Amino acid sequence: MASELKTYVAPWNGRLILACRKCQKKLKGDPDLRALAKLKKTIKRRNKEHPEQALYVINVPCMDLCPKDGVTVCNPAEMPLRLSILRSKGDIERMVHKPGAREADLRG
Repeated sequence: MASELKTYVAPWNGRLILACRKCQKKLKGDPDLRALAKLKKTIKRRNKEHPEQALYVINVPCMDLCPKDGVTVCNPAEMPLRLSILRSKGDIERMVHKPGAREADLRG
């Protein structure tokens, strides 16, 4: 007898972003990249200014794409088969406003 898969409401509001913890750790020593080194805190501040476009960051282990002076992120709602690299606070805004490529578009 197969039981139905249980589902639960997510404990966050907004769009989910997965961010590489190792990339952020590498940026801690550079004051120019502090916003990226503390990406979760940066996103929380951004959400206060733009609550209608809320993001939620979950820090994950290394994604095996290690950019110099950047953080690797995955935006599973918009581009589940692609990784993005954030190199500045402006990249966060570009990621939010970029028209997302759907999974079917990325395969073809």
